[in-house]
Amino acid sequence: MSALAIALAIPSAHAQYRGPVSETAPLFALDTPTSYANTPFTPPVESMVLPWERLVKRLNRHGIGIVVDYTSESAMVLNAGHAGDAGYAHQIGVELDLDWEKLVGWRGFVTHAVIVNRAGHNLATDLGEKSLNGFQEIYGGGGNVGVHLVYVYGTQNLLKDRMQVAIGKMPVNIDFANSPLFCTFMNKSNCGIPKSLTRTAAGYGTYPGSTWGARIRYWPLHGVYAQTGLYGVNPYLNTNQYDRTGFRMGTELYTGVYIPTEIGLIPSFGKNQLVGHYKFGVAYDSSNYRDLYYDAAMNPAAATGQPYRWTNGKTQLWLQGDQMIVRNGHGPLQGMYVLAGATKSQGENSPYDWQVYAGLVDRGFFRSRPKDTFGVEWSETFASRQLVASQWIRYRQGRSLPGNATYPQSHLMTFEATYNIHVFRGLSIQPDYQHIWRTNLQADKPQVDAVGLKIHAVL
Repeated sequence: MSALAIALAIPSAHAQYRGPVSETAPLFALDTPTSYANTPFTPPVESMVLPWERLVKRLNRHGIGIVVDYTSESAMVLNAGHAGDAGYAHQIGVELDLDWEKLVGWRGFVTHAVIVNRAGHNLATDLGEKSLNGFQEIYGGGGNVGVHLVYVYGTQNLLKDRMQVAIGKMPVNIDFANSPLFCTFMNKSNCGIPKSLTRTAAGYGTYPGSTWGARIRYWPLHGVYAQTGLYGVNPYLNTNQYDRTGFRMGTELYTGVYIPTEIGLIPSFGKNQLVGHYKFGVAYDSSNYRDLYYDAAMNPAAATGQPYRWTNGKTQLWLQGDQMIVRNGHGPLQGMYVLAGATKSQGENSPYDWQVYAGLVDRGFFRSRPKDTFGVEWSETFASRQLVASQWIRYRQGRSLPGNATYPQSHLMTFEATYNIHVFRGLSIQPDYQHIWRTNLQADKPQVDAVGLKIHAVL
């Protein structure tokens, strides 16, 4: 899942700094919530073509927002018996935002729509990596399709902007368990959201997939918010069995509802207004999932040969935080942020149990390069103990393993260092290095080093 990482300061009527503003269009126009700040009308991105930018700004004044951009991610393996293997993937995206107050006088109502074209090769598959890790986060659902509908939804601001209601066909991750800092990185483990959430519950629909749903966010105080949502669960999202293009609007394959709830705190410290974002969330998926160990008689299904029993529902938790510790200039991302977090999924029916991560993102470290961004991140994901126990039984019997594994799984670690170079208006080039331990969470897999290059251009 891609993020088009542009971040600019946007003045707020309620606070001098709004914190990290993710202008990730056309991925999604996500404003990480701060004091009374909700999903914005349209992201004011930097454009390569000045006449086009001037036209877009004129359209913005009349309630029409348009963003067109291109992102490519290329990566090459340096070792692990696959030296020289390389992959290229890209996304071309178009976002259309409409402010209906400016268009027809409907105060506080805005609609958002995104379509993308994705194509390319997933390098991770060359190494037998079929879990949540990937060298190119831009590759994923919606790949190799001419036109893919990501979302179409509307937001309504209420109570003097203290409340916002969103409804439509939309991903869960544009609002929950997200951070604009995640997609500083190319590795798929965290970009968009910690991938253990979406890979353990079909209800956590993530970009570029979407289901029908609704979300409500309320600000009782400046810098404090609570939000909850209700989304359809579609286990076939982004598959040919359902609708690879995203334009199928039916709910006949939905299996339940996904209900996430999140509480957030956005403090600001000292004269330099060092902004932080802290959030705790819990979600429940009402769908039925196969147990990873027991059969219907509560015996190990791998030993009895009986089908794994069905379980009803699963719960997920997340705890996340980021904090600016040094300010390098004026603006929400002009400084050094540290970030860390953890997710937990229900082990009996979730292939990935825990995921933990930590990192650092620094923008404007060099005064002569105020828009360059440096980042390092580490992430570790643990397989469910029930899954691992079942795999060991089957492995000792010489049988094939669940979880797309060739050896009992355990945990996966990734490390990434990246540097985003702002070349000129609307264009950035990002060299990248990744080191992976235990691809596909398997101890018998060698460590992998890979180098990559990300290019992002806005029309």
